[in-house]
Amino acid sequence: MATTKTTRRPARSRTTTPRQAKTTANPSVTARAGKAIKARPVATAAIATGLVSGIAAAVAGFFAFKKSGKSFSEFSGDIAASVKETASETGERVKDGLTDAGTKAKAKVAKIRDGLDGDKTQAQLAEEALSLKTTGEPATTFPVDPVIDSQIKTGAVSY
Repeated sequence: MATTKTTRRPARSRTTTPRQAKTTANPSVTARAGKAIKARPVATAAIATGLVSGIAAAVAGFFAFKKSGKSFSEFSGDIAASVKETASETGERVKDGLTDAGTKAKAKVAKIRDGLDGDKTQAQLAEEALSLKTTGEPATTFPVDPVIDSQIKTGAVSY
């Protein structure tokens, strides 16, 4: 069996030629897109979905335009008017909803009372606590049944 002599190739130099630098520094659009797809698949899917939706909307608009029989300026004017009308109606609904929500929230806040007695406001409870602290007697601004008053004093009322 004959042996062949192999020649060694000289080692490549580490310096790059201008052509090599250009190809590695500025990869093609296809290569960059491939890297982006691999790096960010969710973002790529979102972009693709938006693109498909836009194309579908354009096709639907084209068919609607052809079917309407109007000129492009008339057709675009009609679409602009309907979009403005829908936007203003939506804006009014949102404003009305926010106003109603604000009114309901203020009514609920006004109804919130502190303490166990739901009929007394915070100011009434504070006044009663202050008068009880200074005089030892509760500030009664409403008539109390004498039987209940005696039961309260003796502690016989069960809750």
